Amino acid sequence: MFGAISSIARSDAASPRVVIVGAGFGGLWAAKTLANAPVVVIDRENYHLFQPLLYQVATTGLSPADIAAPIRDIVGVYRNVIVMLGEIVGVDVVACTVSIMGGRHVPYDYLVLATGARHAYFGHDDWEPFAPGASDRSDRRRGDARRLSIGGSPDESALCPIPFGAS
Repeated sequence: MFGAISSIARSDAASPRVVIVGAGFGGLWAAKTLANAPVVVIDRENYHLFQPLLYQVATTGLSPADIAAPIRDIVGVYRNVIVMLGEIVGVDVVACTVSIMGGRHVPYDYLVLATGARHAYFGHDDWEPFAPGASDRSDRRRGDARRLSIGGSPDESALCPIPFGAS
């Protein structure tokens, strides 16, 4: 697999080598748009998570599998796109390489950093324990564990979920 990255990244001097870090909406859109060039998509997960529906998973309306799809399945229709599983530990802008945990280095001519966003607490990071985000499946699992622990004592029983928006 890594030999393929080297051959695509170095074989056609006329085509720029593009490395995209992140396989969220931005990274996948960039991969699709640039698919005529040799593209390497690197993400620390092997799936793309459709975050707008995380609330449905949190309320057990959907299974986590319903909102996640393998990255390779999404970009598999593009022959010039390679997907790598890895966590970026550095970027060498002089040598034009991306370093992946474990010692791999991927060369690039163009680098797209599409690493996503984090929820903000507007300068009040102390709010986070009381208003946890839901930006990945592990956040959802932590929320499940927290909801399951509620109701054990009389003080906590006042925290009952109230459905809203239904007619």
